[in-house]
This record gives sequence, structure tokens and C-alpha cells, in this order.
Amino acid sequence: MKSRRSNSVLQPDLSIKKILEDAQYRFGVKTGKEIYELRLNLATSAVTTAEKSNAPVIGLPTLDGFLSYVAFRAALGNALNGNPELSQQLLWQWNIALRDQEMWIDFELPLRKIPLTRLKPLYDCSVGLPVDVNDDVLIPVGAFFTSNSQQFKVYPEVVDSIPLRRRVNEPFGRPIGLKNKLNTGGGSTKALDNRLYFPLTKSYVFFFRGDKGGVETLLDFAIKEQIGLGKKTTLGYGQLASFKVRSRPDVKATWAKPLSGPIYNNDRLALVKDLPYDRVFARREIPEISDTRNQELFGCERFALVATIETFGAYCPPYWLPTQRTQIVRYGSIIQAR
Repeated sequence: MKSRRSNSVLQPDLSIKKILEDAQYRFGVKTGKEIYELRLNLATSAVTTAEKSNAPVIGLPTLDGFLSYVAFRAALGNALNGNPELSQQLLWQWNIALRDQEMWIDFELPLRKIPLTRLKPLYDCSVGLPVDVNDDVLIPVGAFFTSNSQQFKVYPEVVDSIPLRRRVNEPFGRPIGLKNKLNTGGGSTKALDNRLYFPLTKSYVFFFRGDKGGVETLLDFAIKEQIGLGKKTTLGYGQLASFKVRSRPDVKATWAKPLSGPIYNNDRLALVKDLPYDRVFARREIPEISDTRNQELFGCERFALVATIETFGAYCPPYWLPTQRTQIVRYGSIIQAR
């Protein structure tokens, strides 16, 4: 028997996708070599997890990932203002893009792109480096953080939220009838106390190359529209308070930060971005004469892999897509200049 319910409402509309693409923000020159520092101050703590699970594993926020979400929201707002009669279709397109990997739109970002052979390009920016109570920017080193390469500590401090979703039980003693048995093994009725663990950091520092004004435009939009950083922003986590962008001529690279002091020699650097493992391995011996990007990105012409944290994850937005996951070298890995 053929169902009378049409499946057409579940299908993406390519014409609506085109309207969204046409409504995106356009940015200026993004190929400059100047490095900027973005200090992002939070009104409420952000929930950032290394894995999409309930495990208490704290991650660091990504600038390119956050801006890709904001750029999508900005395009949606522009499209709704210009085509109010298509509001239902546009909102559905937004909804399906967050679930269907075929319908996600890689909107233009105000960040410099680094092309990779046979891979999606990377953006020239760091992860968010937490700022401690002494206003020191902390660099990840393995599972620890340091500000002076002499003292290592587990930071940021982490707290546990109240359960956001209470344990689900089969209803009993209630005057209701269920058409189907509750699925307590997954979905919104999963029988689990879903807790969130979040760091008590109120500021993050990012380093990037690209269009400074474009980054400021997207962040202004995010504050105006109350778009938060991280997960569970609709519950009030990760709300933005303010930001400041300034030039940093003293910073020489965006993907690695030097470590110095009695523990490390001056030739050791910590990676501050997740990177595809095979590309890092291939670039470690590339001489400066054939490729100038090693100096700009890693802070040295050639390097050796000293202490790498290899894992399975994404290195570019959208970070949540399963198809984006591959073997990566995680931030906090150590390289040595040669």
C-alpha cells in the first residue's frame, strides 16, 4: 500500500540553497601575511568538548569552525530579509544543512586559505588559547598547558553542570497511552544522565591571517544575534561579551608557538592547530627555497616530529561532519626546528 504522505518535504531545495549562497557576506583581501590576535571575551563559560559525547574531555574552540557557523547564520538572515515569502523553505534548508552532509554550504570566511594536495584547504588560524586568572595566554603541551614553559598544569579548571537531560524511564501510573514503545537506547529518550563538563575560562586568544574587518563583521553579527561559542548555547553557555582584534608583528607563526626555558630548548614548538597527519609528515623536510609557508605557519623552515598526539578527528570546518574525520596531529604536539 502506497503511503499518502509525501516525502518531498524531506528533500533539499537546490534553488533555496542558491539563494543562501548569494546572500552570504563577501570579504576583502585575505592573502596578506600580517598576523592578528583576536581576544574573545565570554559572558558565560563555553562548553567545548574534544569529542561529541558525554565524556569529560575538554577541547579548545576553533576560530574557523565558529566563523563558518556564524557565516551560515548571517547568510540565512540576509536571505530571510530579502525573501520573506520563502521563510519556511529557508529555515528548512538551514535545518537540513545541520544534518545532511550533502547540503552543508562552505560559505566564504574572512580567513586566509592554505591549499593542500588532494585535501580540503586549511585556514590560517590557531585554536583558541585559554587565558588564565593572571591574564597569561596558555599554550597546550600534550595534556597540559603552560605560559612560561617552566610550570605545567591541568587547565582550565573544569566543572560539572547539572544534568541537562534527566534519566528517562518507562511511564507508569500515568493516564497516557503510547503508540510505540519508548526507545531508551538512543535519541531524545535515551536512558542516560547527559552531563556537560565545561572550563571556567572566560577569554580565549586566537591568532589568524586574513581580513581583519571581515572577522570583526562576523563577530559583531554573532554578538547582535546572541550566537554563542561551543555547545548548548541556547541554554546560555558560551555567550560573547566582547572582542578585540589587534596586529601582532612579534608573532611569527599561526600553527605553532615556541617553547623556551629550562625544560625545553629554544628550538621546540607546540602545535596550536589540529592538522592532517600525512601533510605534517610530508612538510617536515620541505626546504625554504621551494615552499615559504613552513616559516609562516610553523615558525621554522624544517622540523622533526618530537612528541605527536595522533588521533582521529577533523582539521577544518564543519568539524561535526563524520566525513571530515581522518588521522590528525592534535594541538599540543611538539615539533623541533632543524
